[in-house]
Order: sequence, then structure tokens, then C-alpha cells
Amino acid sequence: MLGVIGDIVQDIVVWQKEPVRHATDTASDIFMQRGGSASNVAAFAGSRVPTRFIGCVGEDLAGVAVTRALEERGVETKMQVRGTTGMIVLQIDEAGERNMFPSRAASGMLESVDPSWLDGIDLLHLTAYSLEVEPARNSVVEAARRVHDNGGRVSFDVSSVYTIERLGDEEFVRLLKQIAPDFTSANQDESRRLGLANGQQPGRLLAELGDVMLLSRNGGEATQVFVGPRHVAEVDVEPVENIRDLTGAGDAFNAGFLASVINDGVDPVANVQAAHALSRRVLTSPGATEPDWDSPNTAEGAS
Repeated sequence: MLGVIGDIVQDIVVWQKEPVRHATDTASDIFMQRGGSASNVAAFAGSRVPTRFIGCVGEDLAGVAVTRALEERGVETKMQVRGTTGMIVLQIDEAGERNMFPSRAASGMLESVDPSWLDGIDLLHLTAYSLEVEPARNSVVEAARRVHDNGGRVSFDVSSVYTIERLGDEEFVRLLKQIAPDFTSANQDESRRLGLANGQQPGRLLAELGDVMLLSRNGGEATQVFVGPRHVAEVDVEPVENIRDLTGAGDAFNAGFLASVINDGVDPVANVQAAHALSRRVLTSPGATEPDWDSPNTAEGAS
């Protein structure tokens, strides 16, 4: 089973139809749906591998809605309930690039995870967003320790350059060493921030982590795979036409990779190819969705 712990929020996705008109109306399409990086991974993985999501939502209708949306994707949910469900506004320009305005709220209120919720988890996925505030920070670090103690593996997504800078290099590395991930995933900007220079070698922020497998995603360019300081693979990306929204592409990559690892074992090239295949599917849909998802907010509904 794949376990995912972390952020689950309500996404408000704004597709601009034109450049922003300052201080007046800008033509757009707007979609409301479940979001959050960790929740996206679980949703994409749910139909591909047994998946359990652990998170915190508010005692409100939004919390009910996002939980139900995950369960409709075949995900087993274990939710704590307190505060107000988080929300993120995603502003998507005409080229598909994003500006994000997060209010994580209940997502950062996750308290110590019931050990029974971790039973049966062979591979646990975490995101750096959970490290931003307490009590979620200690909760996910402790959950990673328990999964390791039970013989499982841990995956970690770097999530955001902002998160590294907010925590500071020293604290980020300290927490990452406690989590001791077997797999780490980072996009191009995050890889640079970690010291990956020109796709050649992981830098100092990863030097103390031993033989962690690093997946350095580079958009339309080849994904670079390292194990510790060793470069082990370069996996080309098939081109995608008519990209409209980059939201969730990295989360889909992680879901495809992790499902492949669980279903087929560790084969870096095959695992990354599966990751690319799933990631391609989300680039024409609003937010973190696939085009065939049965939702009023699919790309068909946005035409």
C-alpha cells in the first residue's frame, strides 16, 4: 500500500483568457476542486495502487467535499478534523504558468498520527509543505520514523523553493535527515536550490543524505536520476502539445513513479517513464485533474 500524509485543501483555479487588467475585470474561467500536493498524489495514485491518505481538514463543508473527492478516486482516507479547511487560489496565465496564493489552515494542524493508520503501508510519501508549521512538522517526521521502523520506505517531495528558504538551509537539511527518504523528487528550480549544478551532481544540501535516489524533474527536458552522488539515468520526456495548466504535473509524476515502484519494483528508467506518462495526462486539464475524471470541472466542462 502507498501511504500519503500531508496537505489537502480546496483549490480555486483561475484560467486567465487574457493578460491581467489592473484594477478592473479580467476575462477568465474559474474552477473549484480538491487540491493540495499530497492529496493530489493520492488522488492520481488511487486507481493505480491501493492508497491511503492521512491529513487534516476543517469542520466545514469544504472538508467534507475534499474528503469525498479523494474517496471517489478510490483512496482510503484517515482525516483529523479541526479548524478551517485550507484553500489555495491558483492564477494560471495563458501559457499555463502559475501564481499560487495559499492559506493552508487545517492542513498545518495535523497532530500525531495514530500508529494504526500506518499499518500496512509499504511506501510513505511526504511533501515539504508539511514542514512549514507545527504540529504537522513533528507529526510527519514521526510518521516517517514509524514506517522505517516497520520496514517500509519513504518518499519526499521538495515542493517549493519558498519552503526551503522559509525554513533555512540548516533546518531543512536537519528535518530531511530525520525523515531519511529513500526517494526525493524536485523540479528544476528546487533542484538548483538544492545545489544541483547543470544536471551534473547533487550539491551540499543533499550530500549528507547518503544513497537517497534523487529525481530531478526538468519540465520538457530529460529527468535526471541520481543515487547519492552517482548519476544513474537520464530519461527523456515526450513532448506535449496544447499545454494549458502545469498545476499537479509534479504530483502526477510522483504518483506515477511511486505506483510503478510498488507494482513493478525499483527500476529507475521504467519508474520514471511511468511517471512521465501520468504527468502528461494532466497538462490540458484545470488544476490537478486528468481529462477523463468524472467531474464538472474537467477540461471538457471548461471548453
